[in-house]
Amino acid sequence: MAPASHAMLPAPRMGDAAVNADMRLAAFAAELDALKAETMAQVGERDARYVVALLWAIRGLETLGRILLLGAPWWPTWWLGAAILSVSKVLQSGEFAHNVMHGQYDWMNDPRFEGKTHDWDLACTKEDWRHSHNFLHHHYTNVIGLDRDFGYGAIRLSADVPWEPRHLIQLPYALIGAFVFEWAIGVYNMELERLLIERDAATRAQVKARIKALWPNYRAKIWRQVKKDYLLWPVVGGLVSWALGAGFAQGWLAILLGHAMANVMRNIWNFIVIFCGHFPDGVATFEREDIAGETRGHWYLRQVMGSVNIRSGFVMQMLTGHLSHQIEHHLFPDMPSRRYVDIAPRVRDICQRHGVRYNEGGLLSLWPSVAWLILRYTFPGGQRARRAVALPTR
Repeated sequence: MAPASHAMLPAPRMGDAAVNADMRLAAFAAELDALKAETMAQVGERDARYVVALLWAIRGLETLGRILLLGAPWWPTWWLGAAILSVSKVLQSGEFAHNVMHGQYDWMNDPRFEGKTHDWDLACTKEDWRHSHNFLHHHYTNVIGLDRDFGYGAIRLSADVPWEPRHLIQLPYALIGAFVFEWAIGVYNMELERLLIERDAATRAQVKARIKALWPNYRAKIWRQVKKDYLLWPVVGGLVSWALGAGFAQGWLAILLGHAMANVMRNIWNFIVIFCGHFPDGVATFEREDIAGETRGHWYLRQVMGSVNIRSGFVMQMLTGHLSHQIEHHLFPDMPSRRYVDIAPRVRDICQRHGVRYNEGGLLSLWPSVAWLILRYTFPGGQRARRAVALPTR
């Protein structure tokens, strides 16, 4: 199916700027809709083989990593094992679980790849994630007061967010958050930070009720993660080490520290990828009134304006869960992620022809930009990132 062109639409009345703007946005949306329909019509066996192979690759790397961890923590093979286990965890949380939980492979009718039931190797519960991420973040991208993922409720990244004294500690908060990112996301979903900023008694009572309702599931997920990574697997490692004659303590300690190292490396990497795809300089924010009466074209435009792509090759694309193509992911979150690479040039072309800025950059330029914003907005003032959800005038 060929993309629709704005030239195919009837010419608007001269001087009617509102009609002209609406028709241009409709043309923009029509081209993106056509691209999605064309791409989704091609989804099938190759995508199924890909995600099945990915699952087995993750399991293989996980097994190899734990085997290599059985050496003493100061051995080179132990460090290699920690790195391989971390890669398996990165692939599991990003390229596999995140994308499966978006429903990208629901069409396979395979319970292993069912978005509504799949759970991932992270402390955040699947139910909370689907609400805060799949719904709130993707539907209300960068709308201040609705999309809580803009700064994750604690980090001020533009003057659109009022400054408060608590922002003075956001740089060390972000650094600590990177190391414990999976746990921080679980806490964030319960909206604990609102207890620090809400002054209205009724609102605080609602927040406390929400925390009380969510805590049992989060507590159960915490226990599952701790039991798996820091109790059961270390015991297995100790028993294997003991059977091989190296002693229980060496294997137990090697697996325990290895899991801790792998989880920290995974957390830091996910933190960098997510922040570089959402928060660098140039990303737009929006107010509630900006989405009143929002059309499909406005929604598409807001996704492009609120996201950033990371220029990358095949390895980086895999390790980011194809969130190196954050723009395409926000436009089409239920499209199999491996398709983003193919459609990105066409999305870029559509944006350029309609005068829409297609934000992208290398990791080495995006990350310093994010770090600077975290530091800058620690203090009062700064520039607003709010943009009008409209195509440039011609």
